[in-house]
Amino acid sequence: MKADNPLIRGILSEARTKADEIGKASEKEADAIIMEAEERAEREAEMEKRSYSVRLEQIKAREESARRSIDRLSELKGLDAAYTEVMDEVNLRLKDMIDSPSFSSVLVQWIAEAAIGLDRKEAKVSFSEKTPVTDEMLRQAEALVKKETGASVSLTLDAERLSGAGVVLSSMDGKVSYNNQLDVRMRRYSRDIRRIVQEENARQNSR
Repeated sequence: MKADNPLIRGILSEARTKADEIGKASEKEADAIIMEAEERAEREAEMEKRSYSVRLEQIKAREESARRSIDRLSELKGLDAAYTEVMDEVNLRLKDMIDSPSFSSVLVQWIAEAAIGLDRKEAKVSFSEKTPVTDEMLRQAEALVKKETGASVSLTLDAERLSGAGVVLSSMDGKVSYNNQLDVRMRRYSRDIRRIVQEENARQNSR
């Protein structure tokens, strides 16, 4: 067969046409693959960007939480130091007060307070050798209870002695008592003292 044979020319022409179609289809497929890859890359980049933003926000949140924790810990340490300093000063002043002659009048008030808290018509009073109580002081305490509440109470000295400063009032059968020793009173009011220290510390920091 010769190349100029119409049959050969037809076959070659058809082959070229097919080759062109395949080439164009391949180009379209390649373009689609490239476009899909680009879109996928953009999506992944956007997802990575969002993921990075989320991680960054999480890191910032953890840093902020850590900062607040450090600030709070520092504040608590400062409050503890201030509270300790205040309590040391209070204890020094109380020691001076206990050693002073005027402390007997304070004891009278503590006895009256304990008598009111005990709420018994009769009570016995234990005291420490460091802070002695006399019958005269009991009469003063009875008068103070009468003045404050209108109730009458009869107080007697107990033979039992306390190791710490202050007084303990007990019912005559010893089943109920009201402890007004110095260390117990300090524990009783420690929360109020800490609150005052905290409020004062906050006021100083707000200036």
